[in-house]
Amino acid sequence: MLLFPESAAAQLGFDAVRQRLAHHALGAEAHERLARLGPFRSLDDAQTGLARVAELADALRFDDPVPFGPVLDLREPMRRIAPEDAVAPADDLVALRRVLASVRKLRAYFDGRTAKYPNLADVAAPLTPAPELERALDRMFGEDGQMRDDASPELERIRRQIVRVAQHLRDAVLDEMRRAVQNGYAADEQPTIRGGRFVLPIRAEAKRKIPGFVHDTSATGQTVYLEPASVLDLGNDVRELELAEHREVERILKDATAAARAHLPTLRPSLRALVALDLLQAKARLALDLDAQPFEMGGDGVIHLVKARHAALVLRFAAEQLPGTPPREVVPLSIALDDDARTLVITGPNAGGKSVAMKTVGLCALMAACGLLLPAAPGTRVDFFDRLYADIGDAQSLDDDLSTFSSHVARLRQVLKGAGPGTLVLLDEAGTGTDPAEGGALAQAVLERLTDAGARTIATTHIGALKAFAHDHPHVRNGAMRFDTDTLAPTYRFDPDVPGASYALEVAARGGLDARLLDRARDLAGTQSAALSDLILDFQTKAQTLDERLAEAAQQHKVAEAARHDFEQRRDQMRRQRDSLRAEALAEADRIVKEANAAVERTIREIKEAQAAPEATKAAREALADARQTIEHRKGKTERRVKRSAPRPPSTPAALVPLSVGDQVMLDGGATPMEVLEIRGTKATVASGIVKMTVETSRLRRVGGRAAQAFEVRQTGGGLGALTAQTNLNVIGKRLDEALAALPRFLDAAATSGVESVEIVHGKGTGALRKGIRDWLTEQPYVVGFGDGPVDGGGAGITVVALR
Repeated sequence: MLLFPESAAAQLGFDAVRQRLAHHALGAEAHERLARLGPFRSLDDAQTGLARVAELADALRFDDPVPFGPVLDLREPMRRIAPEDAVAPADDLVALRRVLASVRKLRAYFDGRTAKYPNLADVAAPLTPAPELERALDRMFGEDGQMRDDASPELERIRRQIVRVAQHLRDAVLDEMRRAVQNGYAADEQPTIRGGRFVLPIRAEAKRKIPGFVHDTSATGQTVYLEPASVLDLGNDVRELELAEHREVERILKDATAAARAHLPTLRPSLRALVALDLLQAKARLALDLDAQPFEMGGDGVIHLVKARHAALVLRFAAEQLPGTPPREVVPLSIALDDDARTLVITGPNAGGKSVAMKTVGLCALMAACGLLLPAAPGTRVDFFDRLYADIGDAQSLDDDLSTFSSHVARLRQVLKGAGPGTLVLLDEAGTGTDPAEGGALAQAVLERLTDAGARTIATTHIGALKAFAHDHPHVRNGAMRFDTDTLAPTYRFDPDVPGASYALEVAARGGLDARLLDRARDLAGTQSAALSDLILDFQTKAQTLDERLAEAAQQHKVAEAARHDFEQRRDQMRRQRDSLRAEALAEADRIVKEANAAVERTIREIKEAQAAPEATKAAREALADARQTIEHRKGKTERRVKRSAPRPPSTPAALVPLSVGDQVMLDGGATPMEVLEIRGTKATVASGIVKMTVETSRLRRVGGRAAQAFEVRQTGGGLGALTAQTNLNVIGKRLDEALAALPRFLDAAATSGVESVEIVHGKGTGALRKGIRDWLTEQPYVVGFGDGPVDGGGAGITVVALR
């Protein structure tokens, strides 16, 4: 992408993006390149760069930490290592060791994720670990970067000798120091070092009292620093050992440099790949800063921004945020340019966001061409443009003696010369700087030329004639920055396909200009202009109202979705309970059949054993008839239970049916059913036992129709179990947990014995026991329903439970 003028990137806010990228660089070379980052040269390069950044952003967001270590600048160390017989300083080799560790870790990371990050794997492919060299350098240098004592056996021997001889030297010097102090020769009580030799601070007049060599004199001349003759040999020994140490260190460094030189053919591409990954990680971390996302990129000149934000504003607001304060949000922009809508004319009030909207488009196009993810929502598309022209701001030139308008014309000449397909043109305040009528005509001619040439153009303006031009031209669109008509404050929101008003007179009135002056201004503006402004104002007011209603509808939709989700969960739970009951019923039917077969076989065996005696035969037949009657009854009961649990045709969810008096409802998702007593408008009176309340109908969920107020306990012919099962449980005086502990066994016995309803006597009291029991009953799969007992049989003090 070619940028014109050179200041275009800065005018769009790209400098702030570059600064943030450079801040994220790990190494000096990446920092330098990011500080002057420019766009890719081709669509393919940009698409590849974007794919790599997107993969690395995903890795940083969701994967194990990427092992980025130091990316030290080895350009100069490589040049020092390259010559034959060169000896690189220890610092160069220590830096190389750290970089080799990064190369090894990054190569292993991406080798294990080739399928997951194929584009990054290509970047990491030149990384070539050098394990032998890395281990050799590890043995040579410690964590502090200093050469280890055991870097070689000779070095270890020399350093041990240095320690031993140096200790002897210190002891001898301290002895001489003590004698000098005792004799009154010393100017201080501690020895010091001059020129790498231990010396004694002696008063000048006593320097001939102690044999030795004077190395230095104090500034006043009253103290001399003397090396006693008695320690000269020890000092010389230490010096010779230090020279031997230096020679051995040089030899080790020369060998290590030669080993590094042998790896230069693979080190150079490894370092280039490391810098490339450093550039990508800076771009990926910028994406995290901006909450930027991947987007679609083509080459057809399409721009479709969905809730895009100006990246420089996002970074600035984040930097200005004070601790404990809410973040300042950038108003998102949704805007489109394509082959049908090639040119967009943005109008609206001063300081209303026209230029920011235009710069957002330009900055997104530039960032996309540089391989940066965009702070925009999914669905965004920004194509690669070959050229980006920007005529933004006051470009008055004192050096060339050009006015603002002349400078504007000079830039337009360059724009028109190069504009065509693959070009994005940004014109700020088109038509200004000269007579409005002539300026507007010139601006319209320029926009016509750019549109016909196939360029994509965004122009901001206050000139009314350009609004009409945009309305009439088939490939030009209007767009307006919305203004709050109540507060006369900008909202920075973009409305497509409508012209915007400048609100100059309204803002002037708010600013305090008197009414007579403003009336005169309206007369001078003309009736047509005033009518157009009124029309735009009315449209924007209606648009604002429509947005508010859409937001309200979206909220209601959200509530409806939540209700649907709740219904589906309850439906699935009921289906699971139904399937479980059906399986139990089928298992019971199978058991009945097996019992029947056993009874028949037993009867036949008894007949045979009795040798068909008339009395035995008659008794056996009577027993068989009784068994068949009992089995048939139990089998019929089981079949009815299976039939009740079979799937039913779908019906309208109770919660979505309009409420009626007598309906059973739940309040705010509770578990206790209540009865609707009265409905007035949006409010309903409901009751649970003796408790009544009036609530909004929106808080109620219908769970059934009119509930039965009493249940008759009937005995069935379901065999001996049905006749003897307990149908009444008295829990008066018990705590709730005691009552709930007794209920499962009681209801299980009743249900398995074929009893269709039972009574739980709990009394009225405070109602807590009654409520707790009924809450528990709502969760039991074999409970069909429940209600108060008959008024003359205990009423609310009894709960009658209907069973499956």
